[in-house]
Amino acid sequence: MPEAGSGTVLLDSTLREGELYRVLPLRKKLRVAGILAELGLKRVEVTLDYPPKTTEAEVRPVVDYLNDRGIEVVMHGRAHRSDVEAFGKYELHGVAVYLAVSRIHREHKLRGMTEEEMRLRLLEAVELCRSYGYRYIRVTLEDVSRLYVEGNRDELDGLLAFTEELRSAGATMVSLPDTSGLMTPSQASSFIRYCRERSALPIACHYHNDYGFASANTVVSVLEGVEEAHVTLMGIGDRNGIADLYEVVAPLSDLHGIDLGVRRDRLAWAYAEFSRLTGIRLPWRHPLSSDARTVRAGVHQAMVLKRPDGYVPAGKLRNDFEDLTLAPSPLMSHKVFLELAKRAGVKITEEEARKAAEQVSQLYLMHNGRVRSSELRELLRNVLGFDVPEEAMRAYFGLERAYVLMKLRPQVDVTSIVEDLLTWPEVESVDEVYGDADLVVVGKVAIGPDNLVERLRRRYQGVVEEMKVLITD
Repeated sequence: MPEAGSGTVLLDSTLREGELYRVLPLRKKLRVAGILAELGLKRVEVTLDYPPKTTEAEVRPVVDYLNDRGIEVVMHGRAHRSDVEAFGKYELHGVAVYLAVSRIHREHKLRGMTEEEMRLRLLEAVELCRSYGYRYIRVTLEDVSRLYVEGNRDELDGLLAFTEELRSAGATMVSLPDTSGLMTPSQASSFIRYCRERSALPIACHYHNDYGFASANTVVSVLEGVEEAHVTLMGIGDRNGIADLYEVVAPLSDLHGIDLGVRRDRLAWAYAEFSRLTGIRLPWRHPLSSDARTVRAGVHQAMVLKRPDGYVPAGKLRNDFEDLTLAPSPLMSHKVFLELAKRAGVKITEEEARKAAEQVSQLYLMHNGRVRSSELRELLRNVLGFDVPEEAMRAYFGLERAYVLMKLRPQVDVTSIVEDLLTWPEVESVDEVYGDADLVVVGKVAIGPDNLVERLRRRYQGVVEEMKVLITD
């Protein structure tokens, strides 16, 4: 087997698979394309237009944008003459044609298509693709993982032998997707090893996340030497998505030393940009969420004050987080208050620090764990006898999240306001809504006068009819 990960190309499908999760307007698709280019993705997949549902006018600018930046554009469509002929409208590096191969799909989705008919359809589609001169022709055997999971090795072996005919017809790669997310990492590893030994074509992997294994399955497949791996930003896709770009690139880079050509140091930036652009929030358990950089347990806090890499991987500290935040809670370490005092140039005793920790604990218990930063700062002033600097509060405890509901005056150019707000570093997302508000701005609010809310008031004075602010932890 080749060296783990050697020769693997990442294909990003945010602009194809991701569109099954959320369809973006053209201006946002182009910005997503820009993010992918900035990250250094070499191969990007886009979907074919299907008039009148989608149009060439929505697809062509994206294809042209990616081509202009030297990115290999792959267009995805059905193994059907109409789709292959439609590919011809675009300047593409390659194409991907798909058809379901499992019995359950052939019987219930493809109206009883036989295995022989399925093979003939794929061969005809590949031969037609070859006539257009594409350098890359991928055949996707939809739901093929089911054959392996259910033990139908004869059917699987037949399909793997069939890849020789596909190769002769012009195919350059076969994709073996886990369409229903049926595999665990150990199964995925053995599946790829089994198929690589029997396939006449290089293999692409595409895992769905129904049990939460898509990213892990992709990592082990790269370690098994798969030639292409499919990912999206945040793992977005149909149902609960496919493999997450970060969750594949970061561990392979940090833990295995495998460079897939993606800028590791720009992933956190890319995810923040994508979240702001689309309004899709990172879930708390994602490795790049704000919670991922928040340390809650007191004994953990005491440790990270000395050596953050004792609890947080060094690769993440180096590439993703400039610093960590410490959650004020009943579990806080008294050592945090010793450090706060030191940062403020004040010396306090261990006993005073323990008293502060006890007071903070009582405050949070009284308010069911919900305390404003201003309230916390006031308590520390009373207990410790000095003002904790705002900069120290932000550095240790982070910022509060605000939901700002803005009602705009009629005839205001909402699009330009949204575009402006998405450039603000403290803004996480901006959504246009209908009803009592026109915009919902989600962002981080610092203590003091120069915060997000005050900046919004100053910037859009005379434009905003009404503004409501909701603060959460």
